[in-house]
Amino acid sequence: MPYEVKSKPYWGLNFIILILIGVLLAVILIPKQIWEEAERYRTQSRRNMQNLWKVETMFFNLTGNYTELGSNAIQVVNAVYDSISEDSTFHGEQEIRLPPERFTLNINQENRQNLLMLVDSTLADTSWTAFRDRLKNFSNTLLVEDSIRSGQLAQQLVQAAYDSVTADTTWTGQQQIALPFRYGLQVPQTYQHQYDTTFVRENRIQTVVQDTSYNAVIRVDEETSAADTAAQLDTTWIPIRNLADMQERYPNINIIDTSVTRQNRWITQMQRIRPSQSWLYDPLTGNPYDIRVSDDGLHLRIESPIQGEYEEKRYYFFTLSDTSHGYIEDGETSWESPNQ
Repeated sequence: MPYEVKSKPYWGLNFIILILIGVLLAVILIPKQIWEEAERYRTQSRRNMQNLWKVETMFFNLTGNYTELGSNAIQVVNAVYDSISEDSTFHGEQEIRLPPERFTLNINQENRQNLLMLVDSTLADTSWTAFRDRLKNFSNTLLVEDSIRSGQLAQQLVQAAYDSVTADTTWTGQQQIALPFRYGLQVPQTYQHQYDTTFVRENRIQTVVQDTSYNAVIRVDEETSAADTAAQLDTTWIPIRNLADMQERYPNINIIDTSVTRQNRWITQMQRIRPSQSWLYDPLTGNPYDIRVSDDGLHLRIESPIQGEYEEKRYYFFTLSDTSHGYIEDGETSWESPNQ
């Protein structure tokens, strides 16, 4: 009896082939997915900066200057809108007070001396903007837990601490400071309309549109004899929106058929949005945008917090990598310039 060689299934080889196919697909598809994710973050980040610019512009129109305290700008802009909604006479010279921000400071002997020296010597002859980062760093050495990212807030905190130290020599150890925020405003009559038309977003929605048309017989010449009537009749389709005009123009119009069609269409709707504190933060890193205002309060720069290259791991073996999302300076966006 001849010996038969039976073929054995190569399950191991098939399994390896499947793994290699999966790896190949992952190498192709995952980087594309990560790139699309980075683009979404970049788009959202730039949208946030543009929204912040709109808020600052509204704040400037109310107060006459920009502010590095983006959170306060959002609160003021919203508070004015809410006040007008409750009281239609809330126009002209007005005042908005925000809840004070409280800080706990550690005033030891070294901090006390450095504080006096900083204010009495350095800041006496130099604009605070020139020492913006130094002020922030110094104010953070005074704080027990919090940290300050705004140069304007750092200036207010340092000045308040200086006033307390010089007024009371026993003002040492852990001390509480509450920084009040009071803004004098000039509210225009058109503020509510400006708010409603500034803070909007486009929404594309799919809807079913119904069109109705009428098949009508129109006598073109009313004075034509009966024998020639057939030659003077015109048959046409009339959209429903034009029917009333046609009936007024041709009193003897005769509707002989109706057609109703339905089709899906994409339409764009404008939806009003309320300025949000989330606009202050970069969606990728979660860090706040760098808001800088000139000494005179008339120039503003909003910049992405990403410096250099930012990386995050994805799926262990892949990396989401991105760089700065740009900046807006005095209304000009860096990403629309020919150099970026």
